[in-house]
Amino acid sequence: MTSGRSYGGLTAAERDAERRERLLVGARQVIGIEGYAATTVEKICTGAGVSTRHFYLLYATKEDAFVDLYRELTAESYRRAIDTFAASAGHPMAERVAEAFVAYLEPMFTDQPAAQIAFVEVMGVSRRLEEIRLSFRESLIEFIEAEGNASVARGEATARDFRFAALALIGAANALVYDWVIQPAPPSDREMRESLGRLAITLLVA
Repeated sequence: MTSGRSYGGLTAAERDAERRERLLVGARQVIGIEGYAATTVEKICTGAGVSTRHFYLLYATKEDAFVDLYRELTAESYRRAIDTFAASAGHPMAERVAEAFVAYLEPMFTDQPAAQIAFVEVMGVSRRLEEIRLSFRESLIEFIEAEGNASVARGEATARDFRFAALALIGAANALVYDWVIQPAPPSDREMRESLGRLAITLLVA
């Protein structure tokens, strides 16, 4: 058990938080570049500058660290979408939808390892990771359904099955970003943003 005494001006909890952050940065780089299967705890620790002893004080397994990393990446994307949508209140619905959806994916376009983790490496790791992935997907679907129905009530969109539209949008985005990650000569991130924004408008507003 980590001592609760202050050392170097930091409490035990603060030292653990700092090590966790370094481990997640290390895991992002190793898993995002070499892949989950090729990643070992030792590689993560080397990249993070953290001992394996301290790793196992924070995580029981490599998968536990990956779960923490995936949750952090996906939660950040979700927060970006919600914040962007809220900040654009009063703007045309088509504009808001496109901006929020692109904001959700923005971290993936600016951080190749993050895209690799969120759209490639997470697939097939374990039943636990799949349940977490589906839970985040359901949160996004519920948000799209609620905002879609609200836009119909305001007369900004025609009534439709917004759950179906959300599933189609998320499924298309997953396929497109997956392909973008693995292609040797993918389209530019600007082209991807524009294409996904148009797709969001078509499925949810047009």
